[in-house]
Amino acid sequence: MKPISIIFFGIALIAGLSFCKSTKTSTTAAAPSAPVTGPVFVSFDKEIVVAQKVWPGTALEELKLGHSIYNNQCTSCHNAFEITQFKEKKWLHEIDDMSPRAELTAQQKLALTKYILSYREANTVAKK
Repeated sequence: MKPISIIFFGIALIAGLSFCKSTKTSTTAAAPSAPVTGPVFVSFDKEIVVAQKVWPGTALEELKLGHSIYNNQCTSCHNAFEITQFKEKKWLHEIDDMSPRAELTAQQKLALTKYILSYREANTVAKK
């Protein structure tokens, strides 16, 4: 590979990686970047029951924050995955791996973990 090609490749790689790096530092959820058409209502009835069994004292606001992080920050670089398609161990690995890239605080990471694992548990259909 020619030196110019290597330099160009390195610059392109750095630019690509820095593009996906989140610049959000707030501990509160950001508003969706695109306007929402029509009413959006997300019920956390099943998820809060699961979350409070695993993490007693979990507040509804934590699940809402986790939901917002998943739908805004996680999807800023890639599509959202169907949460029930992965096992808990896989989600824990992905959250640990991606949280630094998304620059999540410990509070945000915990909220995301609670949301994803509670949603997964509440919405996974048992296989017979």
